[in-house]
Amino acid sequence: MTWSLKRLLSYLWQRFYRLHSQGLPWYVVFPVVTAYYTGVLNLQLLSHFYRILSENDAVGTVFSLTPPLVLFAILTVVFLCFLFRIVFKTIMVFLILAGAMVGHFAYSYGIIFDYDMMVNLLQTNTAEAVTYINFKSVANTLIFGILPAALLLFIKIRWPKTWLQAISGRLGFLAGAVLILLGIAAAYYQNYASICRNHNILRKEISPYNFVWFGFKAVKQTYFPAKIVFNKVGGDALIDNPGERPELFVVVLGETARAQNFKHNGYKRDTTPYTENLPAANFVKFAPVESCGTATAVSVPCMFSIMKRKEYDETKAYNSSSLADILKYAGYKVFWYDNDGGCKGVCERIPHENIDPASSAFSGLCKNGSCYDEVLLKKLKLKLADSAAHKKSTVIFLHLIGSHGPTYFERVPDDKKIFKPSCERGDIENCSIDEIVNAYDNTLVYTDYVLSKVVEALKPYQKNFGTAMFYISDHGESLGENGLFLHGAPYAIAPDEQTKVPMMSWFSDSFIKDHHMNMQCLTDYAKKGGLSQDNFYHSLLGILDANTSFYDEKMDLFSSCRKWVRSK
Repeated sequence: MTWSLKRLLSYLWQRFYRLHSQGLPWYVVFPVVTAYYTGVLNLQLLSHFYRILSENDAVGTVFSLTPPLVLFAILTVVFLCFLFRIVFKTIMVFLILAGAMVGHFAYSYGIIFDYDMMVNLLQTNTAEAVTYINFKSVANTLIFGILPAALLLFIKIRWPKTWLQAISGRLGFLAGAVLILLGIAAAYYQNYASICRNHNILRKEISPYNFVWFGFKAVKQTYFPAKIVFNKVGGDALIDNPGERPELFVVVLGETARAQNFKHNGYKRDTTPYTENLPAANFVKFAPVESCGTATAVSVPCMFSIMKRKEYDETKAYNSSSLADILKYAGYKVFWYDNDGGCKGVCERIPHENIDPASSAFSGLCKNGSCYDEVLLKKLKLKLADSAAHKKSTVIFLHLIGSHGPTYFERVPDDKKIFKPSCERGDIENCSIDEIVNAYDNTLVYTDYVLSKVVEALKPYQKNFGTAMFYISDHGESLGENGLFLHGAPYAIAPDEQTKVPMMSWFSDSFIKDHHMNMQCLTDYAKKGGLSQDNFYHSLLGILDANTSFYDEKMDLFSSCRKWVRSK
């Protein structure tokens, strides 16, 4: 260490020590902290605002100088509420730390931290959360969160000596903020009104409003939900298929698979090489399907609820019978095996099991706290054999981890990775788009492999049982289009990459015969498109002959291509 460097470090320490011992007046600390929150921790909001201005050729005008001033004035008013001894440091340290973490993911991936995203975060398990931790996320949290928060804690704040000084000083800041807002509103009210009206999403990008307000609502709903009477839907359900064989039906719920990257939807790559070998007379591939949400925590309970997307209510869904419950009421043996951290409440009242990565039974198929989806095949084969031995009609749900990012590379065994070079890291923003797409497409190929193995596991039973498989993904994924990555965007502005999902089905000859299915009709119908996850609920009830007063034939995508012979 050179002498000059020692002197520099000594000088810096003396300055910091003076800050700690002598302190700074509150009227200096307060605007500095507010300015930091405005310009650094709200970078996503300001960047988005300036992108809007650039599209309207407003950059370079006097108006373009005002957004930081407006945000600074708004935050001044908000932070003044905490401007008291002890309270200010306590609150602002938390907001700076949380704001830095939220800001990293918001700016790097374009994530919007609204209510649905906060619910999704609360339901994220440890193994999934770890995938988002990487060098860049840690470095950004350290540089923009921990260090500024530590500096704020370190600095001694000199507070007003009298109540008159305290009140007059705060009123001065409040008056200044109000004057800024009134002055800018007088000159540019129409500009702001137009932009905010046409880009309502900007409100959800304001930090700390977004994660504080939506976080509060998510915690309240998740851990302190309103107590309402459980609504037993479909209690009159029964298996109504006289003369048919018992059924072995597997429903595979995909994770983060987007329809655009499937060959049958026009994708340039063959991401479904395994199911391509299945006879076309038994395997149906549907045009892109509209999802119910852009995150698992919304899509899955919505799909299993009788409510459609536009009327979906989370509280009602969690306090009502799910599709899985109704199939149980009807008389099916119903089981749920999960490799994606949980069923989001829809399987709570049926036998279910979350895959344990630490189990010795899955040696070689699990690492870093998660497992490849092949582990579900082991569970499936055992359950199929048991149901067949007892001649029980059975529905088995397999919940894949599928294409869950950002660690796409961890979803696929090395020997199944076809597209190279692929992104082999969690901080995907440091990979090229081509590498990210390669890693993502590999997950789709692997999912296709698993689906082919599900069909293979069902085939031995098709003589004595009606066997079938139905696959649908929960939501899609952005891979850099328009600067967006991952998923969870508010539905109103979510791109097709996040809302269009794949759907496929396979039926054995015995199932087709028993259900009087016209497969050419179904194939033609599947190509037309226009379906959504709203169809999932009634389509499963119908194809599984679960007769109930709640069944809506018009929403059953299979109804026009089969004849349901019912006893009543």
